Amino acid sequence: MTDEARLQADIEALRPRFPDTQDLYREVCTVLFFRYGITPTANKLYQLVRKGSMSAPAEALARFWENLREKSRVRIEHPDIPEALRDAAGELTAKLWQQARSLADEACAAVRLDTQHQVDAANQAIAAAKQQEGHARHELVSEQAHGAALAEQLRNLEQRVAHDEGLRTGLEQQIQQLAAQRQELTAFVDAARDAEQRATEEQRRLLLEIDRERGNAARVQKELDAVRATLDKAAKAQAEKLAQALQQVDQLRQHNAELEVSQAALRVERDQLQRRLASSDGDHSSLTRLRSAGANKLSARRRMR
Repeated sequence: MTDEARLQADIEALRPRFPDTQDLYREVCTVLFFRYGITPTANKLYQLVRKGSMSAPAEALARFWENLREKSRVRIEHPDIPEALRDAAGELTAKLWQQARSLADEACAAVRLDTQHQVDAANQAIAAAKQQEGHARHELVSEQAHGAALAEQLRNLEQRVAHDEGLRTGLEQQIQQLAAQRQELTAFVDAARDAEQRATEEQRRLLLEIDRERGNAARVQKELDAVRATLDKAAKAQAEKLAQALQQVDQLRQHNAELEVSQAALRVERDQLQRRLASSDGDHSSLTRLRSAGANKLSARRRMR
């Protein structure tokens, strides 16, 4: 085991025996000086013990040298010691004391300087820590304000999201309603187109029927003219047939007049139908009634012929 290791083991053995800091430093001074021949210094003591403040080993070292000087003086002045030896011992002790005192003073000065440096460093560290604490508090207040602002923004966003969600739900309902209305309008338009197509076909059929009736009337007129020519040639012999023919002619004229009246009525009905179709008021039942009325009139005209 090295001297340093033995010294450290001895100091560790002293710790439980001397819990007081000054007592422990005093005993360490004794071990260093008398057991290992090492002149103790404040820095050396503090490095070995590491207890208390930096002034503690300096105070313990000063008391150690003081006690040593007193004890050495007692031994030197003992009456059993020869005077020459006593003087030599006193001179040696004085020199040792002077050297120890000088070392102690230097150690104390170094300790005081080191302590002052440590105090200055500690003050600077404290000032820096306070400044950092101020910055940290300022940053904390700023972060808290920023967090509060973010929380407020979050609440506003949540409210906006809820509001937008309500609007979206309302718009979806409106879209569904509009889609249903669109389907209804599409069905209505399809029905109106069908009705218009059927009305157009019915109108075309009626016009064709009217054209046929007009053609029949022209044909009848031609036949009448032929009959008249025939009657003119055989007036005397066909007097009775002429009277009958004249009666037929009157009937045909009456029928023709009725056809014209019927055509006028059909035109009126056609115009009414067109107006109804234009205002989308026409429906299937109206077209059916018109178709039925037209069919009845045509049947009546056919019966009259």
